[in-house]
Amino acid sequence: MAAVEQQFIRDLLLGGRAGPRFLNESPIQLDVWYEFAANIDQPIDLILTPLDSVEAARLARLLFFVLRREPTEYRREITPMRGAVAVRLSFDDLVRVVLPLTGYDAGAALKDLANTLRTAYPPAHEIDPFARRPLAELLKEFAAQAGSRLSPELRLALLIAIIFVQARGEEATYNLFEREGGMGFGWFFSPTDPDWERPMVWRVSRNRPVETLGMSVETIKADAARRVFDVDCRELTWAVIDSGIDGSHPAFRDHDGDEFAIRVDRAYDFARMRALTAFDTLLDHERLNETVEEVSIKLMISMGEARAWLERLRDDAEAGRPYDWQALSRLLEVPVDRLPTDGDEKANGHGTHVAGVLAGDWREGDQIVYRGVCPNLRLYDLRVLDATTTGTEFAIIAALEFVRWINGRNRFMVVHGVNLSIGLLHDMDNYACGRTPVCLACETTIKTGVSVIAAAGNWGAQTYMTANNNEYRGYAAISIADPGNAELVITVGATHRERPHEYGVSFFSSRGPTGDGRLKPDVVAPGEKIDGPLPNLGFGRLDGTSMAAPHVSGVAAMLMARHPELIGKPEDVKKTIMASATDLGRERHFQGAGLVDALRALQAR
Repeated sequence: MAAVEQQFIRDLLLGGRAGPRFLNESPIQLDVWYEFAANIDQPIDLILTPLDSVEAARLARLLFFVLRREPTEYRREITPMRGAVAVRLSFDDLVRVVLPLTGYDAGAALKDLANTLRTAYPPAHEIDPFARRPLAELLKEFAAQAGSRLSPELRLALLIAIIFVQARGEEATYNLFEREGGMGFGWFFSPTDPDWERPMVWRVSRNRPVETLGMSVETIKADAARRVFDVDCRELTWAVIDSGIDGSHPAFRDHDGDEFAIRVDRAYDFARMRALTAFDTLLDHERLNETVEEVSIKLMISMGEARAWLERLRDDAEAGRPYDWQALSRLLEVPVDRLPTDGDEKANGHGTHVAGVLAGDWREGDQIVYRGVCPNLRLYDLRVLDATTTGTEFAIIAALEFVRWINGRNRFMVVHGVNLSIGLLHDMDNYACGRTPVCLACETTIKTGVSVIAAAGNWGAQTYMTANNNEYRGYAAISIADPGNAELVITVGATHRERPHEYGVSFFSSRGPTGDGRLKPDVVAPGEKIDGPLPNLGFGRLDGTSMAAPHVSGVAAMLMARHPELIGKPEDVKKTIMASATDLGRERHFQGAGLVDALRALQAR
């Protein structure tokens, strides 16, 4: 059976009596409906955003105890973080459990739809050919004729029915709909949990996949700034949220320490967090025992210690409390000198390269092989991508929450800045620009005093179809990636590594403005053919705004090292970097304030 087309879903949900609308009234984002319409039998990884008054851990607890009544062959991996719950749901789960938690009475809406259809199509005799029409065909016909006149609640009920019966195939006829009263399908029951009496969920969106944005130092004058001001960044630490850093690479050696000292202080693997800490694991005795053994082997600790840490998280899950980060961080910590590998035993080198551009210092005897922007900066390795570059928005949200926690438990800042050379394509149909879960997590982190620098994205060049059905390669405005759309983030586009005034902004670099009209990117930095370290003593070139962002992270760190009063003041850091940038004479929505200039930035205060 053919899937329900995306344009049909848009027309139905965004239709109205006064013509098409631009905003979705449903708490379920359009891309969720698109995914289920394409394959109703495939569960989708989602992010549930709770209402401001609802603790994410309580929502996760409720979901677990309700959903476990319906066992599945796949793991739902229900995992809460501040302001978000990640969960893998079927279409049945979405309609039966989650929609009522948004305040939408799906059962009542489907009954109303059935009554409306009875009026439009009076019951026919079983042998009447009309009665044997495929129900999906009839419902789509009704949507075309009357959909724009229905209330938003009925339009949503109609979409649910269409997606469901389209998947059931030809056996779903009008008489089936009549016999089952317009809803049926075994969807609805009456939960006894008192929390069910009030709405808890504000938005439901896909847990978007993360993309690396990889397709110098002299160009931004970082070498001159180091010489002129003798800038020393050894007291500062930057978190690189990426695929991981090969801490054994000589580029990250601590030359102020002993022979084996390195500057990657800690490494944490958020890509495997849900497998370890999902309610499905913690509250299932058999799975918990399996995880205890896995953690014991991976972290090289005793079974008793592994069980103690996991049981602390289990207690939090049972009580509906936020996770104890002391226990969670211990379970996520991994060796700094080892990267995960794929089936071919190859490690993902993106994070190592990014960290090298930011803080590499590779020496062979007295010879400097490679040097990044801040060669004695210390690093935290926060891994959100696995060896196959697979990662999700939720993993980034968790990594940012960890940064806030580790800073909040001390009287001093442990992590001063964050580099995000990864991005997620923003879809205007689903969230207001800059208001996606990952953008809000970045804004929250910045407000705690941490500078966040993000790549603008590599979606600046796109292929279009002309009226004559020919392909045309052109430039795309409003193509900034999340979390670069967040207002307080320093968003970095790319330019030529040596001749930025001549070549201007890189063709692939995403362009502004943002969807709501703000100037982005904020600045540009070298992002073409950028040299840097790669795993296993490697060295090579990568391209993209991924390589541009760490240049600006380095300048931000140099500013804090030169002017300690800027530590904990990310908005002042951003203003200084933008005010001191060199104008390349390009359109502002291409270059932002211009090319970042480390020397002028340090002189500006």
